[in-house]
Amino acid sequence: MRRSAHTTCLLVLLAGTVFSLAFLAQDRSQLPGLVGVALVGSGILAILWWRQDITLLDVLVLAVVFRLALVWLPPSLSDDAFRYVWDGLVQSEQINPYAYKPEAPELGALHAEEIYEKLNSKTFYSVYPPVSQYVFWVSSLAHNHSWIASHFTIKGILVLSELVALFMLARLVNARALMLYAWNPLVLLETAGQGHTESLLLLLLVLTICASRARKGGLASVALAAASWVKLFPVVLFPFLWRRFGWHAMWPGAAVMGILAIPYAAPYVTDHVSQSLGLYVRYFEFNAGFYYGVKQVFYWLTGQDYSKQIGPVLRWCFLLVLPVLYAADHWRRWALAKAFLITIGCYLVLATTVHPWYMLSVLFLATLLDRPSWPWYWVGSLSLGTYLLYSGGPYWEFVIACWGGGVAVAGIQYGPGAVQSVLRIRAWQKVRFIRPYLPRLSKPLTVLDLGCGEGYVGENIRQIMQASVSLSDIVNMNRTALKHTMCAPGKLLWKSDAFDVVVLYFVLHHAEDAATVLREAQRVSRNRVIIVESVYRSAVELKVLTALDKMVNRLRHWRYMSGQEKHLAFRTAASWRALFAESGLDVLAEESRGRLIHRQRLFVLEV
Repeated sequence: MRRSAHTTCLLVLLAGTVFSLAFLAQDRSQLPGLVGVALVGSGILAILWWRQDITLLDVLVLAVVFRLALVWLPPSLSDDAFRYVWDGLVQSEQINPYAYKPEAPELGALHAEEIYEKLNSKTFYSVYPPVSQYVFWVSSLAHNHSWIASHFTIKGILVLSELVALFMLARLVNARALMLYAWNPLVLLETAGQGHTESLLLLLLVLTICASRARKGGLASVALAAASWVKLFPVVLFPFLWRRFGWHAMWPGAAVMGILAIPYAAPYVTDHVSQSLGLYVRYFEFNAGFYYGVKQVFYWLTGQDYSKQIGPVLRWCFLLVLPVLYAADHWRRWALAKAFLITIGCYLVLATTVHPWYMLSVLFLATLLDRPSWPWYWVGSLSLGTYLLYSGGPYWEFVIACWGGGVAVAGIQYGPGAVQSVLRIRAWQKVRFIRPYLPRLSKPLTVLDLGCGEGYVGENIRQIMQASVSLSDIVNMNRTALKHTMCAPGKLLWKSDAFDVVVLYFVLHHAEDAATVLREAQRVSRNRVIIVESVYRSAVELKVLTALDKMVNRLRHWRYMSGQEKHLAFRTAASWRALFAESGLDVLAEESRGRLIHRQRLFVLEV
């Protein structure tokens, strides 16, 4: 594939930002420059995604080059690496890393080590699971040289794991999707640059997905078991495998988890790890957009700081959300990567601490979607700005931009689809409401859905009643496979008595001349006209109804619906009856539903 000059220029600029990061990330004094350059790189990468002349070879070669440029960096942005080395050092002394806090006098002989002074959580037991501890133990073999040698031993294992994961991912996705992860400044800084254990987690997650696609459920459960012993949260992903492969595929994973935990098994382990995790949830908070928002609302309402209570509550909220996600996966038949992404995304949204490297899992899994997840790309890119907390800010500005912007981008990307999903559900409910009044004939029922909008009501009538359905509206918003016919406001194209039934669902209040529309519906129907309208009883209800109608229809499709607002003419139920009487139509049946906010009235009219 021939690369354009524009793409080449962008690649050069991106490479320049990555190599700049290699110098700016050496210490925290250069954080403002680091954040600025990383954001520029993220912007360039997003622009490159729109180019069509990037090859998979380009992505893989530059991915390796960029990681080599950063792999020599010291642990300057995070202190986690020091705890990795410490846990390895403790194991080298034949001591269980879960037994003591670093400050414990039992570890006094190790307090003289240079690494001890660099620890930031000396009062906490280790919370890193067994597979991570195995990696830390390997690093202790190099500790006789220096803690730096141990650090780079760990980093070497983790970076190699992430590169293998990257090459495995390259077999599953296209070049453009892979590029958003492989060249991402956040990813490069947190994997090759800082060497977080998420690098190993990514390898095990992609192994799980590959095994699942190969229909090897037992192997998938083993890989997920190992992932759960790198970071604890993947254990909640097991029900997704169970849904696909059944219980018989789960025992290998359970067995592997047990075997891997044996070297660290002790009566105190669960208690010590639980203590530290509980303290982290209660006392640590960082870049947690939803948590900060809830905390601020409670402060406005009560004047009290409820942060120590909110963290545990949000943890329970996540646990309560899990059954909903499992049920949705069963109902919607999600791809495994999508199920993992949604679950981990919920975990991050409800967490009290969201460090930038926590984003690696969602950015990695997002490449497996049909299209990029721009909200997570935004949150990941902006989360790097929260490092500025360590240099005096601005911190809160980036937290707000990170999560607030993420919500806005999600609304732009997923809002239209979410609106259509809601409309489909509402259409099904609408048809349930009118179904008893659809006549059952000896021949297939013919129905005209007049003012059909997206066509979902007509589509449901066809499916439920096995009817022949036609759609018509003055604009074409049809999203179904049914035939749509444009109609003029005052005249329908069909001959008289062309349909058994004409349905007007929330249509007449938009009509410039409701009587004319009603007359035409009567003309083309040979059996009955079914009308459902929003009605009101007071002036206040009319104002609320008008405001809600405008808001909902603008969400549906501003371009088509905004022009109809000038004709809005809601009526009371009595006023609709008067209009029907003037048109010579008898009301065969009436039914009401809804209260207060949205009263609805069904009228079945005899032709």
